[in-house]
Amino acid sequence: MTGPYQPFTTDPDWDDAWWWLATPVLFAVWLIVMWRVAPDWYSKWIIPEGYGILEFSQFIILLVALALAVRLLFKPFVQKRPFVFAVTIIALLGCIYTAGEEMSWGQHFFHWKTPEYWAMVNRQQETNLHNIYPAFEQWPRTIVALGVVIGGILVPLAAAFFPRVRSNRLSLFLPASALLPTAVIAMVFKLAGIVHRPSEAVELYLYFFILGYLIIFTLRIRELKIQEDAH
Repeated sequence: MTGPYQPFTTDPDWDDAWWWLATPVLFAVWLIVMWRVAPDWYSKWIIPEGYGILEFSQFIILLVALALAVRLLFKPFVQKRPFVFAVTIIALLGCIYTAGEEMSWGQHFFHWKTPEYWAMVNRQQETNLHNIYPAFEQWPRTIVALGVVIGGILVPLAAAFFPRVRSNRLSLFLPASALLPTAVIAMVFKLAGIVHRPSEAVELYLYFFILGYLIIFTLRIRELKIQEDAH
């Protein structure tokens, strides 16, 4: 069987478990251990705004994801398919917005002074939107979290019992089962609150899920392009 109705041979398997399983699990363990064993160091270096390990890692992950989305936009295979192109555009815009908001559009790096009129309405006196209107933070995060739960947890579990779940026109866009650990860890941090400021850990894993999704999406498109050229 060819086209989007077959299992993708480029989807991650156990040979790739270092990034889809070991990395998220070991980082989560390290995070919890540091919170329990060295809470002062955790508070000083892991969770601060802007320069903390969690928030800076979020920014780097989003930049890499953004680079993948930009690269996809220039592929003829993507440009010829409106729905594939639309998904890529949404991913690109989402990465730009989220990365910009995480670093207050550069303020955390360049330390410019927030304009007085903006500081009056921003609860942290930063040049971002999510600290002015809660909806600019809550709605995007809720949408991403819902997508991670559905695509990262429910779809892989359903596909394990009903393989036909992936045998349809949406198979190209359905997250691979390899992203299940990342999705589960994100929800564990969200629901259990097992570290200080768990929202930062949740965001890190949501963004890592997006990066993993775009990596797999890129590999699948490359596989379909090779099949297309072969025919």
